[in-house]
Amino acid sequence: MLPVVRQKTIMLGKEAVMGFGGISIWQLIILLMIVLFFVVPVVHVLVSSRSHGGAKVGWFLGVFFFSWLVYAVFLIVTQPVKDAQKSADKPASPPMIF
Repeated sequence: MLPVVRQKTIMLGKEAVMGFGGISIWQLIILLMIVLFFVVPVVHVLVSSRSHGGAKVGWFLGVFFFSWLVYAVFLIVTQPVKDAQKSADKPASPPMIF
């Protein structure tokens, strides 16, 4: 039979704090926000169609090690892929004359 491990309970005012600790919902929310803060740029670079091949690997490594700094450069330097069908359907605008 396994030994029973008892938790120490410490009374702080009206609240009892368990000796082994626990994680509250707020700690989970903060932890999730921190993880998303670092994961979102990495995932966006990996699934983005803005770069291909070796360039994508370079952007991934840069974002992985320098996070938001390189991610901002990635968004500025790389251009989103334009849909060829959209531009073919849209008529060219006439030149503006002042």
